[in-house]
Amino acid sequence: MSAVQQSILNKNRKDKFLLVLNLPDVLKQINKISAGDRDTSFLNQDSLQYSVYGGIVPNITVPEIALPFAGQVAPYTSYNRPAYTPVSVSFTVDNGYNNWWVLWKWLDLINNSYAGYYNADGIQDPNGKQSNSYQTNITVYGLDEYNNKKIQFTYSNAFITGLGELTYNYRDSEQIESSFTFSFGQLKAELL
Repeated sequence: MSAVQQSILNKNRKDKFLLVLNLPDVLKQINKISAGDRDTSFLNQDSLQYSVYGGIVPNITVPEIALPFAGQVAPYTSYNRPAYTPVSVSFTVDNGYNNWWVLWKWLDLINNSYAGYYNADGIQDPNGKQSNSYQTNITVYGLDEYNNKKIQFTYSNAFITGLGELTYNYRDSEQIESSFTFSFGQLKAELL
């Protein structure tokens, strides 16, 4: 007998993904523990789970190369994985703008909106290595219909490269949505 508890014909849904963002080391220095405190100099790392939609896993390729031999051309693998394309993730903004603010502070750390350079606020880096303290791991979980985690995508050495617009319309009562784009070094996929 099979241990399968549901029909193998069940399909996964597009709305069953959860993104969990680990705060980069340098930004942990400005985390404010109390969720009730609102201050533009700080952020609340409790705002780091996003219900996401959009293309969350990029194309993964190992391209072929064509090798000519005896008047023919045969394809062979290149054994090479090119750099991943940046991932753009759409999310719903929470009612305190806290999840959007974390992304803003991260992007503002990388290039300050007033000064125009990295870490203009002089946040103390706990590791003393300014070169990659702005990077972190981002994890995306694929959920089943009971919200159990079934697959995990881990993006290593990730950092934000763009923050999407906030669009308002007083005639529209829908939730506010935004997006952010991040680049990363490695992608690991695991079944859970």
